[in-house]
Amino acid sequence: MSISPRAAAESALVTLSLSATEGIGLLLLVPLLQLVGVDAQRGPLSRVVELFGAAFQTVGIRPSLGIVLAVYVAIVALQTVLQRRQAVLTAVLEHDLVTTMRIRLYRAIAGASWSYLAGSRSSHYTQLLTDEVGRLSGAARSLVDLAAESATSLVYIALAFRVSPAMTALVLACGSLLALTVRGRIGEARSAGENHSAAARRLFGAISEHLGSLKMAKSYGVESRHADVFTRLSQELYDVGVASSRSYALLRQQLSIGSAAVLAIIVYVSYQVLAVSTAQLLLLLFLFARLVPRLTGCFQKAQLLAGLLPAFTAVTDAERRCLAAAEPSHERVADIELTEEIRFDRVTLTYGGDGRIPAVDDVSLQIASGATTAIVGPSGAGKSTLADLLMGLLAPSRGRVLVDGVELSPDRLTSWRDRIGYVTQETFLFHDTVRANLLWAAPDAGEDDLWQALRMAAAAEFVAALPHGLDTVVGDRGVLVSGGERQRLALTRALLRRPKLLILDEATSSLDSENELRIQRAIDQLHAHMTIVIITHRLSAIRGADVIHVIDRGRLVESGTWRDLVVRPDGRFRALCEAQGIDERPPIADGAGGVIPFRVA
Repeated sequence: MSISPRAAAESALVTLSLSATEGIGLLLLVPLLQLVGVDAQRGPLSRVVELFGAAFQTVGIRPSLGIVLAVYVAIVALQTVLQRRQAVLTAVLEHDLVTTMRIRLYRAIAGASWSYLAGSRSSHYTQLLTDEVGRLSGAARSLVDLAAESATSLVYIALAFRVSPAMTALVLACGSLLALTVRGRIGEARSAGENHSAAARRLFGAISEHLGSLKMAKSYGVESRHADVFTRLSQELYDVGVASSRSYALLRQQLSIGSAAVLAIIVYVSYQVLAVSTAQLLLLLFLFARLVPRLTGCFQKAQLLAGLLPAFTAVTDAERRCLAAAEPSHERVADIELTEEIRFDRVTLTYGGDGRIPAVDDVSLQIASGATTAIVGPSGAGKSTLADLLMGLLAPSRGRVLVDGVELSPDRLTSWRDRIGYVTQETFLFHDTVRANLLWAAPDAGEDDLWQALRMAAAAEFVAALPHGLDTVVGDRGVLVSGGERQRLALTRALLRRPKLLILDEATSSLDSENELRIQRAIDQLHAHMTIVIITHRLSAIRGADVIHVIDRGRLVESGTWRDLVVRPDGRFRALCEAQGIDERPPIADGAGGVIPFRVA
């Protein structure tokens, strides 16, 4: 999608044609004046009379009142055709601009790196894609209107110069003086536009947060507090809008008074000082009566445009920042087949550059193909950062991530992500049917594929029991199904991709024991069929893992099997087990030669 150069060129041509036809229509006043008995043969109008006489003679028509009036009506009819076409072209340009800018901005946002997006506020992008881009529509219309008004004004000025150069110069001088008196309004309009953007951004942020936390707000009984904040921010946007309207109304008042004063000066100077002829005076009055409102209209359109330009600046600045943070674009290389291992080779990641504590610090570990690998540790240890590195959402500050011995470089990311199924703790479901939510991950999946994946994720039974089965709407963010059911649908969605690597990032951390057990059994069934990485701080979910890597403060502190790690007297994994009430210390001999068995709290 792009702004149509053809529509822009046609709009400019139609605008010029409209200006030309309006000029011709005005010039027809001269022979009309002569036909009704006003002498227009003397002075600067004589040349116009001669031109019209020659034109009528060329087509073999004797000028009469009826003929001249008929020509005038024809010109007005042509003007209406051109005006209608101009209105359509203006709408096309307006929607082209808005749609193009919206698509460009969205693509820039979608193409930005995850590290950049994670530090941004999503509601800000929502406001840009809706409110700010919507304001560009008014900016486009104001710009087209300003161009049309300016072109028509030039025609009137040219005609006025032909009639009376002195009077036209006087009008332009008065117009320039009027422009100087109202120039501050343009700056006010731009400031008002910037204030509108800031106020709308705050309001959109509050809307996003308040709707997202509405259940919590109701449970705490603080809906009125949210309503008060919303009211205050809405009032701020209201105040900005009213102030802008007042400034615009004041400009219009000043321009109206100034225009009336200019016309009064024209009449006085023309009649008392220059003593122009009756025909010239009538024509000048008509010209200036049409010219002055257009000049004031140019000022008003310029003020409107100045107020809307901050929206364009906000959109283009956001697009530029997202493009600067874009992931490198590369041609797709050969598909990655995970057949051996994934290896972290001394990987370090520091958010925000050097000088900060690394989120991941000099980590080296292996994830064997076909095995179930667990990455555990306390909250904030760096586990999810390892997942982001594993998917290529983040790039190491130092070190390498290798798949089958090949570095996970930017040109391999698209192919690699096609091989990944990803399930997080905060499962996101669209306000749509179960079927649509599943097909989002694999649009080409058939009915059998859907049910097979549902069975693998232990979700087939509950989906079949839904009122409309696969075609049941799950509600906003999946609120119409339980948390465990949402997680199983998310697992189904990941399995539909037939991934080589399945990453479960705290996928069961918020579930009750029963639902956790259901998902755990489903995962156990997938063992050896694909490479599974389980990232969690709940150790009960990883008893069956082939290898466990323990992360603490961004560093790898232990690796081994459950049995190996749990018996290390001073091991970090054992300390984590004890903190969660899991006590599997080896048996201790009693005084009678027997043993005291281990306990599971």
